[in-house]
Parts: sequence; structure tokens; C-alpha cells
Amino acid sequence: MTEQEIENLFKTYYVRMYRLAVSILYDEDEGKDVVSEVFSRLIASGITLHPQTAEAYLLMGVRNQCRNVMEHKHVRDRFTRLMSDEAAEPTIADGEQLRMSELMQFIEEHLSPLNQKIFRLRYLREMTCQEVADELGISRMTVHSHLRESIEKVRVYFKSKQ
Repeated sequence: MTEQEIENLFKTYYVRMYRLAVSILYDEDEGKDVVSEVFSRLIASGITLHPQTAEAYLLMGVRNQCRNVMEHKHVRDRFTRLMSDEAAEPTIADGEQLRMSELMQFIEEHLSPLNQKIFRLRYLREMTCQEVADELGISRMTVHSHLRESIEKVRVYFKSKQ
């Protein structure tokens, strides 16, 4: 698609896409990010949209990206809960730093190189599972499988230390 065609799509559908994203995520900034990501992927993919299907394609892209954002938040929240002591008082920054150092040491010593790479991309670089899969040339399900295995090992380790 030409730059002019993309600009016309943006002008025509931005408001609808943004409203949809905000209605799903309840966050204006994330809504803007979602719409930007949909257009970025459209540009990167080189797909040419037909006028009859452009709106449906873009709105579906917004829904899918919102789902990715929510999934990412859910996994990050679950990981945060997993790593925190549920009954304890909130920890101070030094305690959190110590725990993070312990986590990173555990990862380096007990996870396979592939699991380490997936774990770091997903949680430290905050990439989506699909982005990790694309980066490593593996399937999204493989990423999920390795993350599940890694999180279980981390959970067992930290539970045994309590």
C-alpha cells in the first residue's frame, strides 16, 4: 500500500479503532498504542486492503491486539503474584532487588538456554508471546510451553525457600 492509502485509512478509521480499543481496555493511552501497533503491522506486512474489507480488517486487528495486551497484563500480574508473598507486608525496594537478583541467578543456573531466552524476552523485554515466537522462529504454543515449565520451576524453588 502506498503512504497515501495508509494515511487515508488512518484518517477514515482511527476514531472507530481508538474507541473500540478504549472500550475494551478502559485506558486511553493503551488504546492509542493498540491503534498504532495495528497500523505498524499493516505497514510492515505489506498487505493491500480492499475498500470493502478494510474496516473489518482494521477493527479485527484492534480486537486481536487488545487481546494480546490483556493477555500480557494477565501473565505479568500472575507472575508478579507468584513472586510475591501473598500474606506478607509490601516489601521495600531493596528486598525486591534482592529477590530479583535471586530470581535471575536461579534462571541462569537451572533453566535451559532456550528457556532462559524465552523467559528474558517475555518478562524482561516485555514482549508478547507472539513476538517471542517470531523472534526465535518457534510457535506461540512452544513459547507458552517453555514459559509454563520455567514458571513452575521458579514457583517450586521459591516456595521451598519460604
